[in-house]
Amino acid sequence: MLSPDLTILHILFISISLLGGMAATYFWIKVYEDTKRGSIAWLLLALTAIFLITTAIFPSFAVGATDQNLVDTILLFLGFWSAVYTSIFAAAGFLMFKAFKTIPRQNLGDFLIEGMVFRKPEQKIEKYNSNDTENISKLLEWSTLIEYTPRTRYEDSVIEMCLRFYGETMNVVLVSTEPRTSLYKNRLGELVDIGAMKFIELSSTEEKLMEKDGIIILPKNELDSLFDLTSKLPAGCALIFEPFSDLLLTEGEDTTYTFASRMVEKFASKDILLVGLINNLAHPKDIVSRLEGLFVNIAEESDNSIKVVKGGKEEFIRFYAGKRFFLENEAVD
Repeated sequence: MLSPDLTILHILFISISLLGGMAATYFWIKVYEDTKRGSIAWLLLALTAIFLITTAIFPSFAVGATDQNLVDTILLFLGFWSAVYTSIFAAAGFLMFKAFKTIPRQNLGDFLIEGMVFRKPEQKIEKYNSNDTENISKLLEWSTLIEYTPRTRYEDSVIEMCLRFYGETMNVVLVSTEPRTSLYKNRLGELVDIGAMKFIELSSTEEKLMEKDGIIILPKNELDSLFDLTSKLPAGCALIFEPFSDLLLTEGEDTTYTFASRMVEKFASKDILLVGLINNLAHPKDIVSRLEGLFVNIAEESDNSIKVVKGGKEEFIRFYAGKRFFLENEAVD
């Protein structure tokens, strides 16, 4: 039994706990109601507040009880109850943590307010007018993984995207490897000359970061330096990372996945559009699927178009710039 003074203090603490728990429950439920079908994390937090109220009440019975069996039962129940509400609290934290890891930072507010309720594809496309359907910065917004096969000329897709981004007044950073870097520079060199784009070449032979003929050479053993190189890119730029397949084969799945995850998160937080390319026949399906989970949009490359298959209504980016762009002085058959 507690002394009279300790009993008063105990009642005071219990009263504060009851008031605080009821207020927390009310506020979290109101948050969930005001956000309509918002994140279930709000309800889990409300449920946790209810559990916390009960853990404040049950010790009161134990304090005044004289039967040891009753005290033991209450203590056992408190242990069980603690396991329940801490697990629910951890579940709410997991939902929030997962949101920060998998959802672009600019969409976190929408996720917390709208939860896992997604707009229908038709509603998403309705906001674009007829002139926006060919605006690839809209079709590929946030992040996109483009999958190609060994028989498709994905280099044409890269050239097409660079030219189209330029036409939409977006600066582009293109990350590639040799011999494709030379091919891209031959076709897109004028964009580099006018400052509309930059080349970064991943290299297995060079051991230090350097610039050569206007191309930044990035050793594969210094992949993290890419984030330093792009740290000052303003919002509204595009970064095309072409050598995902090469990176998987040379650096392994875990290194590539970790690197891709950082790219998606960092560029989304800076409002930089990220486009990655991967040979989906060169790797096991589970590896490709794992990378797919990082990107908002998934697209497939064909001979003369890019088909967006995830991220909204199916749309095609049809090639019309290609090799003829910037080649007015060359003889074209």
